[in-house]
Parts: sequence; C-alpha cells; structure tokens
Amino acid sequence: MNTGFACRDWSRMLPAESIDDACAEPIDQLRALAYRLTSIDSGAAETVHSVLGSLTAPLELVVAGRAGVGRSSLARILGRDDRFSRRVVGAPVVVTESRAFDVPGTSNPDLGRRCVVYVVVDAVRDVDRRAIARVSDRVVVAANKADLFGPRWDEALGRAAEISETVGVHTVPVETLTGRGVEELFAALGPVLETQWWRRVERIGPELTQSASRNTAGRDEIEMYLRSDSAVLFSAAAAIMSPEIRALRQGEPPDPRTADDAGTCSRWWGRLVDESEQAPQQRVSLIRRGYVRRWAQLGGDRSAPVATDE
Repeated sequence: MNTGFACRDWSRMLPAESIDDACAEPIDQLRALAYRLTSIDSGAAETVHSVLGSLTAPLELVVAGRAGVGRSSLARILGRDDRFSRRVVGAPVVVTESRAFDVPGTSNPDLGRRCVVYVVVDAVRDVDRRAIARVSDRVVVAANKADLFGPRWDEALGRAAEISETVGVHTVPVETLTGRGVEELFAALGPVLETQWWRRVERIGPELTQSASRNTAGRDEIEMYLRSDSAVLFSAAAAIMSPEIRALRQGEPPDPRTADDAGTCSRWWGRLVDESEQAPQQRVSLIRRGYVRRWAQLGGDRSAPVATDE
C-alpha cells in the first residue's frame, strides 16, 4: 500500500513510487534466504523468520496526555478512521490509549518505544514537556479543543505553532467534536510511523550477524546475503531514515540519477565518516556503502576508486 506519507528519503537507496514497492524486493530476498537455510541450518532459518515477522508486527500508536484533554475521544476517532486500519509495509497500525499523566498518587505511564500522539489543550504544563521530551523522536502533539484558541482556524494554527516552539515537536490543532484537523494529524503521523518501522529494518543486519556467529552451518548463506546489494541498500535506507541522521544532511547532494551523482553522494558521506566525531559512524558508513552500491547499479566503473564499500 502507498501510504502517501511525505518522507521519501528511503527512495535515495530504493527508488520506487511507494514504500511498499521499494521494500518488496528486499523482503523477497529475506524470504529466499529463509527458504535456503531451512534445509541447511534450522536455527539460522528461525532467526530469519523472526526478522520477517518483526517487519509485519503491529505498530502501536498510543494516545497519551493528562486527564480531561480528550485522549479517549481522539483515540476513538483514530481507531475508527480507515486510514489507521492501513499498514506500513505489512505492519498494521493499532491505536491504544495510555493512562493519564499527572494523576495524584500514581506514577506516570511508561510510553516505551511506541509511537505517540500526545494530547494537550491550551496550557502546556511541565509534566507535558517532560513526557514529550522523552519520546521526541516518535511523537506528534495534538492541540485539542482548538475552538478554545479563537473563532478562526488560523488562530488555532497560530497557537499550535507556539506550542510546537515550546515543546520542540510537530503540533497539529484538532477538534475531536467535529473531527477537524484529523486529516492533518494523520499526515503528520505518517513519517513517525514509517521511521519506527525502519528501526526494525536497522536491526536485521546485527541479528543476522549474530546468527551467523552462532550457526556455523548457515554462516556462508547469511554472510553472502549480508554482502548483497539487496541487504546493503535495505540497511542504508533504514540508516538514512534515522532521526539521528537528519541533522547531518545539511548540504547533502541531490538524489542520485546517474553514476556520477551516486559517486558524489558516496564521497560526501565518506567525508563525514572521516571528519565528524559527532556523527553516528555506523549509520554514516552504511549510507556511504549504499551510495557505492547505487553507483554500481547506475553503471559506475568498478575499477574506479569509489568502487570499494568496505
């Protein structure tokens, strides 16, 4: 399914019209690996099947906030909206509601690693700021009861912008009584859900590497897969979708359309590997390797210096 989400950075590694189309071949290659391992190494095959299962496990979207802000109403709206019954590359989105924050005599809920809609009304309290900060890489704030901000919608948009400035994350005004703003909330949540799904892809390489170290019979098959274009580009796409990478992408060359373009991208990311102590080195190295593979796919001369991706 094409979710229509705006963030398409994965397409720099996996060119396609939709995220589903982009991921079809890498997932097929994982299935093929599991099939080959079945008769060779049952333990290794089980690891690959577990990885495949993780890609289609539900993505939980939890609606959180203090009591009285409209958590339940918004959770009901999202739960019955057919857009939220769709899937992110086979993973269904399941909407739940957390306990209320800031209830005297009880601890605040643990939101874990779930995607979050954090609901506020006009006043943003310290407990809200702290809760949002803990999930800042996977949250959208819903400024509910937007009619309280003024009679005109632009006043609600203005107040949402102020809240966004205060808490540091995307904020969308909504009215749960009328459903106004829910479409914009859905659009804002799309990249959050996709990014969370790509985190699952990032775990594939380490899990298979660990499996290869344990399961000697299947080691050659796993290592051959991990060296393949499919595995490298899938991992590179996941790395480039990481929130930790976004701040590093200022001045990044345009999407590669030719081998020369991909070579330019590879060298640009290679300089980050060499020069930046602050960069997440493993992700940056994966992205550079991905561009080397794109360079080769686009007809790059394999005898040229850029050809190495190790």
